[in-house]
Amino acid sequence: MKDTFNVFAYSYKMKVVGTLLIGWGIYAFFSKYRQYNLIDLNLLASLSCWGLVFIFFSKEKIDDERIHQVKFQSLTWAVPAGLCITHLINYFFLNRGEPGTGKLIGSISAYQSLVIILLLAFGLFHYLKYKK
Repeated sequence: MKDTFNVFAYSYKMKVVGTLLIGWGIYAFFSKYRQYNLIDLNLLASLSCWGLVFIFFSKEKIDDERIHQVKFQSLTWAVPAGLCITHLINYFFLNRGEPGTGKLIGSISAYQSLVIILLLAFGLFHYLKYKK
């Protein structure tokens, strides 16, 4: 079982790559806003999503069975909660079109939904890690 997880886990150094990706996304977001006065949440969300994936799925300094269990437990709670939050944001804030106009309003992209899920999982992982 332990060897199976090690195949799918990234090295601890990949946390640096994830942090750099998030930093690149923030820099690109603000530079696009300053140059073109354009708010591009998709670029920020996509780079943040990749960065959070590398950070969350990287090995910890102390990587044992308890850490694996806590990561899995945080994911099992974060995925349904994140999808519920995404659904509620789409339903109440983004998909309210004016009746009779046929105007469609956009919804949360998959990258933005994954960022919500990974942030919940990341926060819940650290909460459960220090609680247990």
